[in-house]
Amino acid sequence: MIPSLFKRFTTGDGQHTLGTWKLSVWFLRLCGTGESTKITVGLLVLLLASGVALLQPWPLKLVVDSVLGTHPPTTLLNNLTTVDSPLTTFFTNPKIALLFLLCVGILLIQVLMGGMTVMSTYILVAVGLRMVFRLRCRLFNHLQRLSLAFHDTTTVGDSLYRVTWDTYCVQSWFNSGIIPALTASFTLVGIGVIMLSLDWVLTLVALAIGIPLILLIRTLDQPMTTRSMKFHERESTISSRVQETLTGIRAVQAFGREQFESQRFQNHAHDSLMANLRLTILQSGSQAVVGLLLALGTTLVVWIGASRVLSGHLTVGDVVLLVSYVAMLYKPLETLAYTATTIQSAAASGRRVLALLEATPDVRDAPEAVGIPASSAYAISFENISFQYNNERPVLRNLSLEIPPDHCMAIVGPSGAGKTTLANLLLRFYDPTEGRILLNGHDIRHVTVQSLRDQVAIVLQEPVLFCSTIRENIAYGLPSASFEDIQSAAESAGAHRFISALPGGYDTEIGERGVMLSGGQRQRIAMARAFLKDAPILIMDEPTSALDTETEQQLLQALDRLMKGRTTIIIAHRLSTIRKAHRIMVLQDGQITEQGTHHELLQQGQGYARLYHTQFDNHPMPIGQG
Repeated sequence: MIPSLFKRFTTGDGQHTLGTWKLSVWFLRLCGTGESTKITVGLLVLLLASGVALLQPWPLKLVVDSVLGTHPPTTLLNNLTTVDSPLTTFFTNPKIALLFLLCVGILLIQVLMGGMTVMSTYILVAVGLRMVFRLRCRLFNHLQRLSLAFHDTTTVGDSLYRVTWDTYCVQSWFNSGIIPALTASFTLVGIGVIMLSLDWVLTLVALAIGIPLILLIRTLDQPMTTRSMKFHERESTISSRVQETLTGIRAVQAFGREQFESQRFQNHAHDSLMANLRLTILQSGSQAVVGLLLALGTTLVVWIGASRVLSGHLTVGDVVLLVSYVAMLYKPLETLAYTATTIQSAAASGRRVLALLEATPDVRDAPEAVGIPASSAYAISFENISFQYNNERPVLRNLSLEIPPDHCMAIVGPSGAGKTTLANLLLRFYDPTEGRILLNGHDIRHVTVQSLRDQVAIVLQEPVLFCSTIRENIAYGLPSASFEDIQSAAESAGAHRFISALPGGYDTEIGERGVMLSGGQRQRIAMARAFLKDAPILIMDEPTSALDTETEQQLLQALDRLMKGRTTIIIAHRLSTIRKAHRIMVLQDGQITEQGTHHELLQQGQGYARLYHTQFDNHPMPIGQG
């Protein structure tokens, strides 16, 4: 959920009315918690460095006026270069002594500036990177909690790009936007005060250039943000394309589609290139205009300054000093112009991040939600359940189903009948459009999502394994488990023998999605995870449909052990996995068309019987309970 501060700037249709600068301030407040002391110290050091930088033109002015010219130096410098001063022991000529002193001054000013700049940069860049860290963590945590409905409609590559790259917007705003703007403003004021004390006419002429500069920045705000947004969207598309292709690399190579994927990637990359070029043209064009304005201001200052020297109103050193300060004056003006460009560019990323932070889960805890009362067994009731994805046709229609405690209910039916949707509703990946689901009489919408999912273990057709060790994958649902418990779960799942034969045993890295293991081995790891969680409700979604017959028979024994003492829902195409089911439900077009034991359904001679005879006429299925 986004803080209420932002909601005041959001319209009813979710469109942001927050301007670029306010948006950046909002993000900095969001991510800058606890950084005020470090920011203050870093800014003070940086401003001191800027103050020291204001001294840079003075040694050169004194060289022109007092060393090369006839104007007497200041009292302090005069005392240091008189005949009686220590410097005269090395330099017999007072002017040479003064020149040496001024050159040393130039070096000292640079050393002080450099030291303080390095210190402030370290402090402030560290603050900016910590802000990125906080924003990334916040975005990733929020992304994990969004409902499956969001992830179903959002590509992984797009979400990945927003977390890894768009989050740098907060550092751009801070280190390349706000801090340079503050420093440039301080420098601008300091130079303006000094120049006004020397010649107010030249100062006003120099500052007049700032008016068209400000107008230029305001004019370019919207076009710059729009083009930057398009570029980031194109880059996000590239990330999605790479992620999808590499995830399906086996299919790409098996079907010989490398050239097709290369061409498709090339098209997306070309779109990104063109978007980047259009953004670059706008940025470089604006910088050229800024440079022209600054050159115009410098020309006017040189013209007026030289004229005032010829008329005797200024010394040559004064003109050198003023021109130096004009160059210094235009540097912060230029910085402010480029800072505005940086902030506008970062705004595109910021709005993409904010759009993700603004997304709210469809499924979340109700205000009055409590933990579900713990039980060793649960009765499951589906009461008049209807459900549809988005605005599509209903997947489930007015379905009612009772599963007693410690019973196994098998759900069969054609693809798209709604079998997996039932399991998703029980886990509250989605909420039903109509009706309710009860566990021991408790509506699952009135209990916390975490407490609900703590009571459920799941074994999927394609097990979800992570790029880590076998030990970590088994313990994923119960991280606090001891190694003895992990090993015991593996033994129950029939996995201990092959795990022990691996070079690293339980500490073997299995690669992304467990690619180092066979299909049967991956499924055993998933079952070991379910054994270890020891939840009273078990959902098995076609757990053996992707396996060969021999491997399936081996896994069925482990499945039988896993189902004992649990309320179980088995979703199956292959009927061999439901031989132990107490009851079988046939689902078609979102409705229950048949329900009964194996023998009852065979005697009815309808859809289940046809499915059975299709699969087992030559190899009858062993019958357990029925």
